[in-house]
Amino acid sequence: ETASISGGFEDYLVVAIAGDTGTRQEFEDQIVSRIREAGADATPAHTITGGKTELLQNEIDAAADEAGADAILITHIVSVDTTVDRQEGRADMMAECREGSLEDYFLYDYEILKEPDTVRIAHTVVAVTNLYAADSGSRLWTIQSTCFEKSTMHEVLSDEAKAIAKQLQFDRLIGRR
Repeated sequence: ETASISGGFEDYLVVAIAGDTGTRQEFEDQIVSRIREAGADATPAHTITGGKTELLQNEIDAAADEAGADAILITHIVSVDTTVDRQEGRADMMAECREGSLEDYFLYDYEILKEPDTVRIAHTVVAVTNLYAADSGSRLWTIQSTCFEKSTMHEVLSDEAKAIAKQLQFDRLIGRR
């Protein structure tokens, strides 16, 4: 086992634990893409296990066997904090002079123009990622990462995937195929 750790892993099964199937699948795909960019092979678990949001250990082990993975990477979204900031749109008054007789010269029609409100959404997400050896099931590596104030969950998942793959590379846990 030590030899496989020192050379990194070449084939990952990536499992994301999220509240809904769409987020799980997108997160797994993002992480797989980053691991492949780093030079290892990776399989998103949803391509083997389907659209389930909850997986049992025996299902993960079976998926790792089917994928031929030597490592299982499980990422769990621990918390999502969403803040919404609404700023009211500005109102401007537009005056238009009435035309016509001399008495109407100093009379104006007023129209109020209101800009739409703006809404800013910020997601802060904490994720915990564990790496397991597929053959023994032993946990080898753990990180906790936080992504601050992203406007969409897509941005969050992309940045988290990038951070996870970067840390795997830094810790020399990604081997070359």
